[in-house]
Amino acid sequence: MAMSSIRRLGDLWLGTEPTLRLRLRQTSLAMALMCLSIPLLHYAVDLANDGGRPLLWAWTAVSLGGMALVYAAIRSGWSLRLADPSLTVVQIAFAIAAAATGYAQAGPLRGAVFPVLTLILMFGMFQLRARGAYVLSLFALTLFGMVMAYMAGRRPAAYPPAVEIGHFLMLACMLPAIATLTARLSRIRRRLSDQREELARALAQLQAIATRDELTGLPNRRQMQALMDQELLRSQRHSHDFCVAILDLDHFKRVNDEHGHAAGDEVLRAFARTGQAALRATDVLARWGGEEFLVLLPDTSMPPALAGMERLRQHIAALRTDVGDGASVMVTVSIGLTGHRRGDPLAETLERADRLLYQAKSEGRDRICIG
Repeated sequence: MAMSSIRRLGDLWLGTEPTLRLRLRQTSLAMALMCLSIPLLHYAVDLANDGGRPLLWAWTAVSLGGMALVYAAIRSGWSLRLADPSLTVVQIAFAIAAAATGYAQAGPLRGAVFPVLTLILMFGMFQLRARGAYVLSLFALTLFGMVMAYMAGRRPAAYPPAVEIGHFLMLACMLPAIATLTARLSRIRRRLSDQREELARALAQLQAIATRDELTGLPNRRQMQALMDQELLRSQRHSHDFCVAILDLDHFKRVNDEHGHAAGDEVLRAFARTGQAALRATDVLARWGGEEFLVLLPDTSMPPALAGMERLRQHIAALRTDVGDGASVMVTVSIGLTGHRRGDPLAETLERADRLLYQAKSEGRDRICIG
């Protein structure tokens, strides 16, 4: 019960979309750092006892309000219109400004701001590009330098110039080092991202090779076998019918002999395009081997399956394929169509479709035999 309540609160705060949750987790971490810094600064002002309470409360309100606005912009989706939807640069720049103004109030404990500043810059290590890291580091160094110079001139007793020069030199060494480290991490991230994209492309190519026929772009025999196995399981689970048709281009050898294999390849590609256009979106046309193709008609009984195969046969009979030199080729298709019988192995269904195909050929071709 408690875990369920915590989960609901987490979904309310972070949302449920994974990318949004990641952005809001980072923002929540920044807000937590800000909330931890506030009591530290209050303690420092109390210790200094210099009457800076009104300014401190103004700083507190602006700091919390700024982070709340950033959270609201991300949580509402408003930030999606920006180039950086996570508002990383905005958050870091705002936190640097808050740290610099806090430094001006912290008095004797102002050195505690430096670790906080380091954490602020490290917050962007895994998000910033190299240029952004250098710009923010320069911004922090410039802003802190101005605050140090101002406080050393206005309150030299609390902010001795020699000490502020030492603090500035320390930042001048520390901030470029952090920026350089962030830039190196950015280059590593980009290199890894490029490698992931290359790997994804290679895997997609391998997937296509493994599941697609190179010539026609249709699913190959292996992929069709897997699809039929899945359809068989669906049929057994939900008690619905499906049909299978084996198709063969009539006198295809004559096309190769008279016009060459390049013409034969073009005929196969044209058949694949026309066959897919004639079928329903749910039907699957695959190259079974050579000039033989197979159609899987999921969740389909025999009457609509026969109508679909007749439509395909008519489309192929009307197809003219340009094979070069002003010549065109017409082909027809013979089809063996059968419905899967519950309890039969898939191999038996395919064997029956194959027998019906040869029956269609022996009866004169360009026809459909069903059984």
